[in-house]
Amino acid sequence: MSETPRDWSDTLYAFDTATRWFVAVTRGIAERAAGDPEVWAQLGLGEWSVRDLVGHTSRALSTVEAYLDLAAEEDAAGVAAPIEVTSPAAYFERALAAGTPEVIAQRGRETAATLGAQPDVAVAALAARVLARVATLDGSEPADTPAGRIRIAEYLPSRTVELTVHTSDLLQSQGVPAAEQTVPEPAAAATLHVLADLAAHKGLAAPLLRAATGRAPLPAGFSVL
Repeated sequence: MSETPRDWSDTLYAFDTATRWFVAVTRGIAERAAGDPEVWAQLGLGEWSVRDLVGHTSRALSTVEAYLDLAAEEDAAGVAAPIEVTSPAAYFERALAAGTPEVIAQRGRETAATLGAQPDVAVAALAARVLARVATLDGSEPADTPAGRIRIAEYLPSRTVELTVHTSDLLQSQGVPAAEQTVPEPAAAATLHVLADLAAHKGLAAPLLRAATGRAPLPAGFSVL
């Protein structure tokens, strides 16, 4: 089903607010690191340092460019595949099945290394470039991902999820607990929509519904990803 213009503008707005939140939080970390360079080396998430986590999160932006470019190149060469992935939830299911935690962790570290001495400056430049590019699209453009070809209208919400969740992780790493974080509303709504779809697809809707309405806590280790 095609998005209406209003749907696409909402998708863009959510991605925009998530991106700007990530840029602002990364800038704040850089300001702390100016007085203590070890901030970048502190624990970020799992085996990632804060710098690694910024690198991984920045891939939510760089992959938009890369996968749009790849699709355009394949279309120009006449070798384009049909649309294979038709929703953000389906994209996540395919991508998670195809990847491994080790590969994902290594990509985060490798990307972090490319950000240079000023990760916040590199992230801000990348964000500005990607936001300018997606603003020229109408949502129908294809993106060729390792999980299959998908329209940008369905791919972009998955990037909003990555940006929103990992920016929250970055704040947590800086001592800001979830209860004190202010997630931009458009980014939060879009992220929760995708996560709810994933929960429904995986048969996990009931525990999520009951926890969200105060009826029961979530089981230990619960995740829809």
